[in-house]
Amino acid sequence: GDITGDGVILAAGAWRGELLKTLGLELPVEPVKGQMILYKCASDFLSSMVLAKGRYAIPRRDGHILIGSTLEHEGFDKTTTQAALESLKASAVELIPPLAHAEPVAQWAGLRPGSPEGIPFIGPLDGFDGLWLNCGHYRNGLVLAPASCQLITDLLLDREPIIDPAPYAPTGRLAG
Repeated sequence: GDITGDGVILAAGAWRGELLKTLGLELPVEPVKGQMILYKCASDFLSSMVLAKGRYAIPRRDGHILIGSTLEHEGFDKTTTQAALESLKASAVELIPPLAHAEPVAQWAGLRPGSPEGIPFIGPLDGFDGLWLNCGHYRNGLVLAPASCQLITDLLLDREPIIDPAPYAPTGRLAG
């Protein structure tokens, strides 16, 4: 049924476009598939994150090490591939040579909401009173979540925003 409210925040990640299409709007954010693999090692195997050549190794407290990730423009397809597995394993060994003797314990894929300039859309949607956007964070969604949520909260409550909201405003960046 219908859900009503004074304000609605659309924060639907890679799926936001389908919702906005019902309003006749095109949000230039597309799903970008990222495949990752996971190794299980001793809890003290890797003490800090390693970054090189667009790939990363992130240690977890339980000894798991996340290796990521691919960047694939495949729509909403979250299928994992052998080619990505081999590429990620090669990156793992390049980042952490002792992993040459280990096998990943998991492989998966997720979807990121990629915006054209890598700049998220945060703010009110002109012409749709009460509709706000907080999406398009691409590879930085988890990192930017606290700040983007604080910004949209400040804007919704008409408080002084923590940062200048202009670069993130949907106004002028949407086709409709």
